Amino acid sequence: MRTGTYCLLLLIWLCTLPAHAFHAEVNMLHSPLPEQQRLQQVYFQVTPQQLGLDDILADPEKQHAFSLLAPSQQVLFAEHQVVWLFARLQNNSHLQRQVVLEYDFPMADKIEIYQRNRQTQDVRLLSRSGNDYPYTERALPYRSYAVSLNLAAHEQTDIFIRVQDAAIIPSDLLLWRYNSFIAYAQKSAILDGLLQGILLLLAFYNLVQFFRLKAKNYLYYSAFFVSFALVIAVLNGMAFAMLWPGHPEVNQAILYISVGTALLCLNLFIHHALQHLYTPLWRRLSHASSFAAMLLLFSPLYASGQYRLLLLFLALGWVLGSNIILAVRFTLAGQPQARSFVWACVFTLCSALLLTLSQAGYLNTGFDWLYLLQLLMLFSLALTSFGLQKIPRQSDANSLSISQLQQYHDIFHNAVEGMFTTTLDGKLLNANNALLGILRYDTLDELKRAVSESGMARFYADPAERQMLVQQLELGNNKSFEIQGLRSDNSPFWALMSARLARSVNNRDAFVHGSVIDITEQKLAHEQLAYLANHDSLTALYNRFYFEQQLQAVCQQGGTTAGCMLYIDIDQFKLINNNCSHSAGNALLKQLSEVFKRTLGRNGPLARLDSDEFGVLLTGKNANEAFALAYRLLDAVKEFRFIWQDSIYPISVSIGIAEISGSNIVADDVIKQADAACSIAKDKGRNRIQLFDSNDLETQRHQAEMQWVAQLRDAIAQDRFVLYQQPIQALKQPGNGMHYEVLLRLHGEDNSLIGPGSFLSSAERFGLMPQIDLWVIRHYFRWLQQNPQHLQQLELCCINVSGSSLIDSGFKDQVQQLFTDYQIPYQHICFEITESVAIVNLQNTLSFIQFFRGQGCLFALDDFGSGFSSYSYLKHFPADFIKIDGHFVRDLLDDQYDKAIVKSIHEVAKAVGMRTVAEYVETQAVCDALQLLGIDYVQGHAIARPMPLLTLSG
Repeated sequence: MRTGTYCLLLLIWLCTLPAHAFHAEVNMLHSPLPEQQRLQQVYFQVTPQQLGLDDILADPEKQHAFSLLAPSQQVLFAEHQVVWLFARLQNNSHLQRQVVLEYDFPMADKIEIYQRNRQTQDVRLLSRSGNDYPYTERALPYRSYAVSLNLAAHEQTDIFIRVQDAAIIPSDLLLWRYNSFIAYAQKSAILDGLLQGILLLLAFYNLVQFFRLKAKNYLYYSAFFVSFALVIAVLNGMAFAMLWPGHPEVNQAILYISVGTALLCLNLFIHHALQHLYTPLWRRLSHASSFAAMLLLFSPLYASGQYRLLLLFLALGWVLGSNIILAVRFTLAGQPQARSFVWACVFTLCSALLLTLSQAGYLNTGFDWLYLLQLLMLFSLALTSFGLQKIPRQSDANSLSISQLQQYHDIFHNAVEGMFTTTLDGKLLNANNALLGILRYDTLDELKRAVSESGMARFYADPAERQMLVQQLELGNNKSFEIQGLRSDNSPFWALMSARLARSVNNRDAFVHGSVIDITEQKLAHEQLAYLANHDSLTALYNRFYFEQQLQAVCQQGGTTAGCMLYIDIDQFKLINNNCSHSAGNALLKQLSEVFKRTLGRNGPLARLDSDEFGVLLTGKNANEAFALAYRLLDAVKEFRFIWQDSIYPISVSIGIAEISGSNIVADDVIKQADAACSIAKDKGRNRIQLFDSNDLETQRHQAEMQWVAQLRDAIAQDRFVLYQQPIQALKQPGNGMHYEVLLRLHGEDNSLIGPGSFLSSAERFGLMPQIDLWVIRHYFRWLQQNPQHLQQLELCCINVSGSSLIDSGFKDQVQQLFTDYQIPYQHICFEITESVAIVNLQNTLSFIQFFRGQGCLFALDDFGSGFSSYSYLKHFPADFIKIDGHFVRDLLDDQYDKAIVKSIHEVAKAVGMRTVAEYVETQAVCDALQLLGIDYVQGHAIARPMPLLTLSG
């Protein structure tokens, strides 16, 4: 009996040997945890579909059936089987960690992720998702399947993943830091969106080519791109997430439909492009390829998942193989045009196939396939387009081109303006192509049908205008006037129409012959210029010119307190410009402008006075009301945060307030007072409000501290100014001598050189500019007299003249005396007058120009374009040059608006007989662009930096 018991116990022990715990290698979480960690110790087994995790854990044999899986190994199994992936994780850290486990296989039908606690043996379902479940059931809403894991210190846990899909199953399991995974997922979404955008853009381009050229191959190519974009969207999960998240049954069907459509369209594209080169055998082969693609397209109607996958590979292989054979055939036949085209299509199909496999997760993720394959795809598309262009057009297209070319010999149809002939009652007899384009009709017959009932009056915004036209023509008057018309789609346009009445030989019939010039763009341009005359181009606020007009009107009203002005200055704005970029500064100005507008409401007007300075005119408001509004502005700016390139910058402003009383009758005085108060607010620590009070000790101290006046007067007396020069280069024809602009620098007390931007505004404010201008002219003339050899080489020297000098009654006579004293030829001197100064001091400016121009001097309008009101003044200025403001030149290559403005200024200058000079030309690329626009001269660091005038001495 005891022997039998021992035998029974031995038999039980032998049977329970497999029940020993399955030994699995542990995946240690590195410390510190990297952004991404690939699990190296991953096990797998293939089981029947009905076997669950409980069955595996309860059966020791099933546990020991797991086999170690190589990182690059993939598993292929049948439709009614599942793959179990197993990995053991251990957190070696003494801290709790939150990680994300990712399994990147977007096409899986069903994914179940379980976690088993090694200590308690508790099993928890982390996620049940896949293409057979709604997208909303995913644990984390991303294209791949991911779950969040919280691992306690030194915790060891088992992960089981159940994968069901009749396809090749990848084996990569990744651990991410939570934030790193979110960033990677967002980056992948951006790349996916970029790829989709490129494909859809190519589809749109080929669709436009189809409507333009009426060639079917472009239509097929456009449909190929749309279908392929849908394939990629299904594979990477974008379509599932955005188009049908609640209908998982659609996902697989759409994949095969879109792949079949893409293959069909690409095959039709090749067939249509090369059909004139096909033999009957190759035509049958092409039809077979189309049939294979159609079988795949309709496969969701008759085939199960496993057979659809097999049909997918067969269709891809057939279409790719047939086109490779076709390419080899054209290569051996010596047809280079068709050969290059077909090989390009083969490369396109191959790259599309590889890109599809990458998006489906079948390529090794250790290499960044996506970037390479996108480049390969674009390269293949370029080869395809190049090969298509080399294929000769068909005979019907050639005959159409010849027919169109023959029509160009007809002067009537070649006219730039629209021309027509009608009867007196409005019946259309003839019209040229230009008129068809203006009215947006394709053919003359289509236009005649449109006017068959109502006549040509249909195209008048006011039909009564045509009746008035006919009455004037019958009275014997030829008519030329502007009209507002309607196109075929009833969109309005402006036109300049000329018409005359002609009678037949027997004088019984009368006809109206007319011409129409579309001037819609000119009308819109004039309206835009009128807007820009009063508005700042960057912020869309009112500009200084408009603000001064409104302020002057309030000043002239009189009264004890006519209102107040707020002068707003952004604190440390130059730091944003210098540390970030001018683009950042522009963005800040735009955003703050919106903050000001929202805070002010209906108070205003609000204007941008200078670079970072704004003004608010409060009509009828007293100082207390102005203070209340100013504090609201300070609070709004405090709450505002400027964000630039992931950095946050706190912004503050200083506000000066000036009351408009009976003693202030000039707008400029009010602005200066508000500016002075704003400067005091800055001196007190910024982010403050200051009311201007001439009796205030702080104001008096501030004004006393303005030492620039004394320093500038001392510089004039002791000749501490230094003359510099910067060359001006001709772009069209080289000059006969030296051409440059004289610039001014100031020797500081520490012997440093100070640029004019630091002291000219103070000199202007305190009336020292006439003395400085005379100093520059006197010392330059003296230098010319001392260097006669340079005078012989000199073609032209440009000297700036300020607005204060122009209104100085004795300035003109003093300049004339300097010409006489130093015997300087007038034709070598060009005076530059700032555009804004010229417009404000129009009478004085014209007087100065007319006097010295009569002597032989030349004149240039400087900083032209800063105020667009100057267009209307150009014909009044007998100037020779227009110097385009550097604000428009600096960003010419990046801003189409600036480019259009420069072009417009040049064309206007050319029309009035003036030459153009572009300032602030900083790069050779800008110089080349200006030359293409026709600009005559350029000046800037790309040509030469300013140098001391003494460097030109012989």
